[in-house]
Amino acid sequence: MTRIGLLRVIAALTAIVTALLLQGSVVAPLVAPTPVSLPAVLVAAVALVDGPGAGLALGFSAGLVADLTTRHPVGVLALAWLLVGVFCGALAVPRVEVSLGAVNPTPVRHVLMRDAVIAAVACAASSLGAALLLTALGKDGAMLTPAFAHLLPTLAGDAVLAVPVVVLARMMLRWAHLRAPAASAVVSAHG
Repeated sequence: MTRIGLLRVIAALTAIVTALLLQGSVVAPLVAPTPVSLPAVLVAAVALVDGPGAGLALGFSAGLVADLTTRHPVGVLALAWLLVGVFCGALAVPRVEVSLGAVNPTPVRHVLMRDAVIAAVACAASSLGAALLLTALGKDGAMLTPAFAHLLPTLAGDAVLAVPVVVLARMMLRWAHLRAPAASAVVSAHG
């Protein structure tokens, strides 16, 4: 494993643990009973920058860690967040560094807002999907009526979280020490 690869793994583990701790200590108590999910938003944000492979890996890892700390069947959040990562990664805008003099047709703020909306929709849908799966498995307390009733508040809460998380994820993943070497391409205005 290369030095950059090791740093990316350490950064991913740190991000997962931090998001789960903030979810349990700050986000969940503030928005209860609405299932707003900071870890899912993080998965979406990373996938929107680094693509479906990173989204799949981070989604499964974060979901599995979260599953192991809850009382519901292991694998529900791992599957839901894995799908968030793959979906958002498939919609990722290719990472391109623009050299001086190049014209960027899409302003950065439009990309950030687009990514925040995609992240919020994907995370709200994964929350509903997890509730459907838990209901299908017959898990105690899982009901469809509250899941549908909380859909719009969940979407709004995920959107509020997505704006800063998308910005931070994009900044961190473009940092030279964490940038994937094969993921960047230089576009020249002259060529």
